[in-house]
Amino acid sequence: MAFFLLLVAAGDWFARGNEAYEAGQFAQAVTLYDSAAAVPGRAEVYFNRGNAWFKQGKVGKAIADYLRAWALSPHDPDIRYNLEFSRRFRPDRNATRPNPLVDTATRMLRFLPAPFVAIGAGLMFLLAAAGMAVMSVSGRRAAGWLALGAGMLFVYCLAAQASWASATSPARVVVIVPELVLRAGPGAEYKEIVIVHDGMEATARERRPGWVLIQVPGGEGGWVEDGTVEQIFGG
Repeated sequence: MAFFLLLVAAGDWFARGNEAYEAGQFAQAVTLYDSAAAVPGRAEVYFNRGNAWFKQGKVGKAIADYLRAWALSPHDPDIRYNLEFSRRFRPDRNATRPNPLVDTATRMLRFLPAPFVAIGAGLMFLLAAAGMAVMSVSGRRAAGWLALGAGMLFVYCLAAQASWASATSPARVVVIVPELVLRAGPGAEYKEIVIVHDGMEATARERRPGWVLIQVPGGEGGWVEDGTVEQIFGG
């Protein structure tokens, strides 16, 4: 009953957030979308909140929400477009060039949304086991083919799970301040290594009180103050 009431409330907050967005009240829209996000798993909430952040010039915040929406609905063209569009507003450019073969393989592995892959792996395992059991008892070749097909799909689901685990790793962060200095150690007294800007995506390698060690694409890394980057997944 409590969860049902939460669903109803989340729907109301989402609708009110949309009204605030249409009225140009983007900060209020973000607050309402925050409340709607209390019920996880809704790509449209993250997508609309990303739009509201982008309207306020918060590129990093927008990218974080577009990525959350993309993980739930990877084939939505609007999500993909807005994600790539917002990335064009980053002052920093990606130092690594995409590999077409790797990109194609990655798209195949991420054909299904992350939540469905885990379910699919479990179902395919059960089907493969059932097929093997039936074949061993009855000798029916059809059961063997079923087990083989389900086993292959099970392997695919495992590979897809690994791919999604990398894409939605809790270590993924994004810079959410206009300018950020990466330092050689966890303190303001340490040497500056490089300066990055709002929207730069990175990987958190280590955390200490008040500081985070991040690595940006291309290999450079350094310590930044906690609160200057946002954890994208699993926060």
